[in-house]
Amino acid sequence: MLKGVAMKIGATLAFALMAALIKASSPDFPVSEIVFFRSLFAMATLALWLASRGEWPSALKTTRPFGHVGRSLAGSGGMYGYFVSLAFLPLADAAAFTFVSPLLVVPLASVALGEAVTPARAGAVVAGFLGVLVMLSGHLGGGVGSVAGVSAALAGAASTAFAMVQISRLSRSESTGAIVFYFSAVTAVLSLALLLLAAAWPEGTALTALASGQRFVAPGALSFTALATIGLLGGCGQIFLTHSYRFAEASVIAAFDYVAMIWAAALGWLLFAEIPTAGVLAGAAIVMTAGGALLAWERRAAGLRDVAGGRSA
Repeated sequence: MLKGVAMKIGATLAFALMAALIKASSPDFPVSEIVFFRSLFAMATLALWLASRGEWPSALKTTRPFGHVGRSLAGSGGMYGYFVSLAFLPLADAAAFTFVSPLLVVPLASVALGEAVTPARAGAVVAGFLGVLVMLSGHLGGGVGSVAGVSAALAGAASTAFAMVQISRLSRSESTGAIVFYFSAVTAVLSLALLLLAAAWPEGTALTALASGQRFVAPGALSFTALATIGLLGGCGQIFLTHSYRFAEASVIAAFDYVAMIWAAALGWLLFAEIPTAGVLAGAAIVMTAGGALLAWERRAAGLRDVAGGRSA
């Protein structure tokens, strides 16, 4: 279980660095273009990782193509929602809204995967929810931009919760390489299709203004490097995230999404001069304590099960 938690924490760091680059790139590039580069270079990262393990392309074999499509569509919705929220919200605030996902994973995992919702897991979810409320209280009564950011973040968080449960389900029979590759491939195709649709959208019709703002923008050398790095970080984070579900249950892994708050607050301060409010810091402390308590409880429960199993042998 500890290996799975360590991989999840590594994934949160990679995604936090990716989010900082996305926020910096958002004023200059449409969201579909950022999603496209993120997906394209994530596939390159995955190919290199699999090749280094001698698993390219054999690891891409699958017996569950429709399962991958469902996971990919849910993950794409989560990605779009989160990327849009980064354009409107401070980095730490956008990260805080993603904490809705693990709150949804516990009941979803119970229904879809048959995982037990123990009192410890339920307590961690409740504590995490209270922490999120503390962090997000500053957005009550916000302006149009804040409302747009919050709406996108919440929609993305709901989609991500479904994707997380589907990852756990697929990991029972599918390789990490297949799960990550097909997600990146579907998202790349979807984002490219939206870019082409925006380019072909006729002038003077409904949604012309929206389409014009989503047309491809040719990046310079520095911007291209940033967009490529977004994809590389996303690929690394996705590999860590997907692999983590092989070593711990989805309900446990979900609790450690909250570590992202630490990375987001630090990067927001260092790169964008965004000072986390007392509410954000207090909420982060609550959710981190909940995650740590859950890990300690799960380790103790696993130890007791091992002892009981040894006695009955």
